[in-house]
Amino acid sequence: MILNKHVGLLTAALALQLGFVQAQQNPVKLDLSSFEGNKGSWTEVGKVWADPAVPNALQSADGTGIMANLPTKKKTGADIISTQKFGDVDLSLEYLVAPGSNSGVYLQGNYELQILDSWTATNTKPGDNGGIYQRWDESKPDGQKGYEGYAPRQNASKAPGVWQKLDVSFQAPKFNAAGEKTENARFLSVKLNGVTIHENLEVFGPTRGSMTAEDVAEGPLRIQGDHGAVAFRNIEITPFDAKTPTVSKVTYETFQGSFNNLEELEGKSSVAKGSVASLKEVPTSVSDVNLTKYTANLNVAETGEYQISLQVPGGLAGFALGSESISNLSEQGVRVKKQLKAGDNPIQIIASKNRNWSVDGFNLAISGAGLRGTDLLVSQAGASQDTDPILVDADATPVLRSFRDIPNHKRLSHVVSVASSDQVNYAYDMETGTLIQVWRGEFLDATPMWNSRGNGVSVPRGAVINLSTPAVNSVGSDYSPSEEFRTKGYQLMNGSEDIVFSYLLSGKTVKDEIKVLESGKGINRSVSGISDGFYKIAAGTEIQKINKGYYLLPEVGVYLEYDEATYGAPVTHTTDGNAGIFLPAKGNIDYNLLF
Repeated sequence: MILNKHVGLLTAALALQLGFVQAQQNPVKLDLSSFEGNKGSWTEVGKVWADPAVPNALQSADGTGIMANLPTKKKTGADIISTQKFGDVDLSLEYLVAPGSNSGVYLQGNYELQILDSWTATNTKPGDNGGIYQRWDESKPDGQKGYEGYAPRQNASKAPGVWQKLDVSFQAPKFNAAGEKTENARFLSVKLNGVTIHENLEVFGPTRGSMTAEDVAEGPLRIQGDHGAVAFRNIEITPFDAKTPTVSKVTYETFQGSFNNLEELEGKSSVAKGSVASLKEVPTSVSDVNLTKYTANLNVAETGEYQISLQVPGGLAGFALGSESISNLSEQGVRVKKQLKAGDNPIQIIASKNRNWSVDGFNLAISGAGLRGTDLLVSQAGASQDTDPILVDADATPVLRSFRDIPNHKRLSHVVSVASSDQVNYAYDMETGTLIQVWRGEFLDATPMWNSRGNGVSVPRGAVINLSTPAVNSVGSDYSPSEEFRTKGYQLMNGSEDIVFSYLLSGKTVKDEIKVLESGKGINRSVSGISDGFYKIAAGTEIQKINKGYYLLPEVGVYLEYDEATYGAPVTHTTDGNAGIFLPAKGNIDYNLLF
């Protein structure tokens, strides 16, 4: 077994900024009326879908809530541009791309996140789905014109015609009073279908096809519409336009010793004290265990409610505003909401380094309306002391047994995870014979399983599709479940590309064979030895027929392909509040799941 270990690209400071403290605020919701530039190809619809076999085409139904770009020869596609301009933002949206189609989302009209049908790609490039597109220099020779693009870490794409989710934290370029650029634009975080594909990436200038040749402080959201059929919904932008708070007029007083509470300070004399202009200038002359009291002014641009977070890695923390007193110290840190006035606000901080291995300093962060979580100080240990991830090498270990946590269910203890060379992965519950998850992309993170004492849990690294909660899937014609299930293990027929799971069901041997499709688009499943009746293949209440023998399961996000003439049409059924999608079974079933 070969394990890969690496350090995450996100710096400690940025981790604190993005995850440690973040105030809630109402996002700006955009629909088709929020954009200009529509030349007729964009329309509002209530439903949209695709046939994966038909390139660059979407079908739609009347309604509202979805922006669909449906270009024709008469109504050629065009980019649409928001009427509102933005600087620092969080962007969240869903999109559905037609087979073989191409689009893009431009932050500030200048920095493109690529949207592409990259269904089966295994070696991602900047031009693939979720990539940060290249910059361009037309004066360079062919083959050298594109530069500084960023490929996504992995292909977290879903199949064309399936809704996908994009979440972006973007920091706009910064300029001084003279208009000179002082900071480049930066993608702080990009998640595709819940998978982080970019972190803390600096963009040194506008990408190819930008609205302006140079960076700007603010710009519109631009959506590409001249490259093919695509649809969008639930577009939300949260602006962060508040001025960054500052801390000034800092005093400090340090006491030698290990202090767990403030009462232990009584009668003690400080060993160092002084005043400095900022927290970063406080000296760390006392190397042993100690406690330091700080006072300072916290300056904010606008009156309002702010969230303040203080953490002393390996030590104890205390915080107070104004004339408030600090009554106790916390090992978990301090998180408080405070009403601050515009201008200077006096604060008090206590950082107790009560263990020899505690590091110097502390982490202090603030957020508020219009203010993304901002680090005011980061300790030597950074925002956290996370363990380097322990990643399972799919080539060396394509099959792994472990525990698994799934939504709305107790922890599973007998799960087999399987990888393939096409980055098509799945998880199988041995206790019930249930195919519980499929995903595309990287295989497993075994950090929870193997770090320190571990808890036995492995975590899929790609865009997980939860198919069904564990249950015996073979049911009678009245949907009554089969009894007396007992697993008999599994056998590798062609490595991890072809596995046969076996179990006893009501005294009969059942063979459950799962193979990765040669196309790399999904898996084939063939179950033999089951009784006549129905077989549950996924949770859900909706089945959308694309053509004969080809269905979309929209709630799950997969396509179902099988011999409808032999087995009959799929059906939905709900038992005890659990809705499922079933295939008629006549001693066996055989179907493909495409994802």
